[in-house]
Amino acid sequence: MDGSETQNPDEAWERQAKNLVRGELMKRGMSHQQLVHELALLGVTETVPNLRNKLSRGRFTIVWFLQIMAAIGVERLLLPQPPGTPSGDEAASDGGAHVLARGANYRSRKKAAPPAGHSDDSID
Repeated sequence: MDGSETQNPDEAWERQAKNLVRGELMKRGMSHQQLVHELALLGVTETVPNLRNKLSRGRFTIVWFLQIMAAIGVERLLLPQPPGTPSGDEAASDGGAHVLARGANYRSRKKAAPPAGHSDDSID
């Protein structure tokens, strides 16, 4: 970089966000049109072009993300490592959606033992 270019510090996070959604769609073989239909059943009005635009940018609200996950049928979601780590960078790469759809073990860091009375860090 020669100093004249500015890089968005959130760019890798945005790629991960869109790859998470795309990966979940791939796992279920769901098209954008099917997703729009499922969103409508939840009372969320969306169009295929608008959906594609939001996904291509990777910028959307957490509310929209939760609506998408509900429409897809996601009950649990394993998040990848943050960008800047090898597996996090892979999840944020151009092929990251395929990596996430395959369910590769991209969350490889060791976790501390859960607190007493908790079997894992999921929310039930």
